[in-house]
Amino acid sequence: MKGSLQIGSAFGIPIRIHWTFLLMAYVMLLLALEPLKGLLFFALAFGCVLLHELGHSLVAKSFGIRVLDITFWPLGGLARMSEIPESPRIEGLISIAGPAVNFALMGLGIALALVMGVLGWPGREFVLVFAAVNLFQGAFNLLPAFPMDGGRLLRSFLARKRDWLSATELAVRVGRVIATLLFVGSLAAMLYWRELICVLPLVAGFVWVAGARELVGVRLRHGANPFGGAAGPWRPAESSAAPASGAPEPTPDPGGARRPTSLEAPPLTDGRAGRGGGAGGGGGGGFSEETLRRLERFPGRLRPPPEEPR
Repeated sequence: MKGSLQIGSAFGIPIRIHWTFLLMAYVMLLLALEPLKGLLFFALAFGCVLLHELGHSLVAKSFGIRVLDITFWPLGGLARMSEIPESPRIEGLISIAGPAVNFALMGLGIALALVMGVLGWPGREFVLVFAAVNLFQGAFNLLPAFPMDGGRLLRSFLARKRDWLSATELAVRVGRVIATLLFVGSLAAMLYWRELICVLPLVAGFVWVAGARELVGVRLRHGANPFGGAAGPWRPAESSAAPASGAPEPTPDPGGARRPTSLEAPPLTDGRAGRGGGAGGGGGGGFSEETLRRLERFPGRLRPPPEEPR
């Protein structure tokens, strides 16, 4: 992420801080009535954010997904991954891992606070604050506001019964409703409590913009119009320049989210003309392994090849 500084790494994942995060920390310390307590709470909150993002990242790595980095910015943390396959199971497990870490830490904090209360140990209030912070982070991230964790869980649930594109579109629409409620509700709260400083309008803007950007990417991968509208496959304008002689054709990406390189179905011939099939070639021999791989990678509707003129 541009404008960020690496401060370390965990499990081979670079940990970075964006410059706006440092600016927000400075402003919060200036506004805090007790700067030392404010700094301690700030470190506690973002320590929990780091553990939350590591939960996402380690589950993603278990599926062979490369985690580029974890970056802190004013609205929290962001684990950037190379790509998440279009699999409801994989996305669901990665999405739930972060809130699950928060709820586990909350339970640990409550148990520790109970023990400290029985034994009369000091610092019980700090442990209770730790539990409350994790409860808030876990619950807030489960809001069905795509692309937050809850929104991704919603998409993974919807994708069990429908295709990935329509599941994403519905999850984005739900996320926009949540974003609108967050924006209006936070503005009303700030008007009622004048001293309240709220970042929820920024969260609402992030949900709207990030959800729209990911929806465009999914539409492009599936050959649909990136801006919605009429149904049916979408084709970008073809370039008038002819490809260079001898230039290699692009090969489809066999892993991760599918990226169609063509909207046309691959030919259904197996390329073994003259072997056991007479003049037509390939008769009775089935498809070759290469043809089967091409069919498995093809995301669109399969159509038979046009008949050759007699």
